[in-house]
Amino acid sequence: MLRHKPTARDVAERAGVSRSLVSMYLRKNPNLWISRETRERLDAAIRELGYRPNQTAQTLRSGKSHIVGVVLGGISGSFASCLCEALMEKLDDAGYRVFLGITKYDPARERRILESMMNFDIDALFYTLEPDYVRDLLLQCAASIPVFVGEKRPGTPFHSIEFDLRMAFSDALDFLAGQGVRRAALLTNAIGYGERDFFAAASEKPLLQIRSFRIGTPCGKADGREEEKLREELRLFQPGAVLSPAGVRVRSCGNPGDSEQEPFWIDSWTLPFQREEIPEGFRPGGSIVRPFREFAEMLADALLEALRNPGEVPRSRCVTACFRNDREQKELRKVLMQDPYFQTFEH
Repeated sequence: MLRHKPTARDVAERAGVSRSLVSMYLRKNPNLWISRETRERLDAAIRELGYRPNQTAQTLRSGKSHIVGVVLGGISGSFASCLCEALMEKLDDAGYRVFLGITKYDPARERRILESMMNFDIDALFYTLEPDYVRDLLLQCAASIPVFVGEKRPGTPFHSIEFDLRMAFSDALDFLAGQGVRRAALLTNAIGYGERDFFAAASEKPLLQIRSFRIGTPCGKADGREEEKLREELRLFQPGAVLSPAGVRVRSCGNPGDSEQEPFWIDSWTLPFQREEIPEGFRPGGSIVRPFREFAEMLADALLEALRNPGEVPRSRCVTACFRNDREQKELRKVLMQDPYFQTFEH
């Protein structure tokens, strides 16, 4: 019976293999091939001995912690929670663990989380919030590890993974113009998600009047006073349509703009999750459709590529979103319901 904490050497002796093979197996070395019988012997030895790898020793030997930091504002939404799950699964298969930091959109908490991650010597970072809030810490991280952000930042050493909304906005504005809409409002969060692509798309539609309205926090939440101010500004602008790519919601903005009918509401639909209900006082116009599966797979692959080549020049990668009007959206959903992947998110 062992009287000391079990080591990798103990595992090797119990399984009848070399110490180096145990080390490669525990690190999930992609170049390692072993038989099913050997794998079962290793698993049994680890389980019977109660072996736990010494993470500090592994980091000192390899210079890597095999930990990837992921910083989110919150995790209660379907997109954030499923993204974390998809990342954890893909990174775990490659021998990496995820250090998840939830900031609750608190700047002080955000700094503490990033500092903790730096102290853990993470190997890469995926930061989903507003980089300018903690630019100094992100630049410190980027000096030694790959840092990924959710929107392209020219002139910075950050990789980026983002949804390209420009084509979707362009098609949405064409649809609205065909419905007689002359004024369209972008309703976004405090950091202006989607504004760049919205204005770029609108610049090609000179007959449309457009405005952007920011409200609340980066996650779009606002208090009653802010919402009432927003509704008053919308009443003055009188849009025939409101586009909300950041999940911001508002009650009726009062008087209709371009017709006697209620304004169109165009939301953001991230496949395969369910859409939220149309806010009161609007009629359905369609959705900016963002494919989650493509985004999660591209992000995981990009992280692993950067981990294999830490000196890689920062790259920007995009997943193209599209616009589907209300009729097309219903048809798309019927097709998706035949996809087992989509069905798992419906129950």
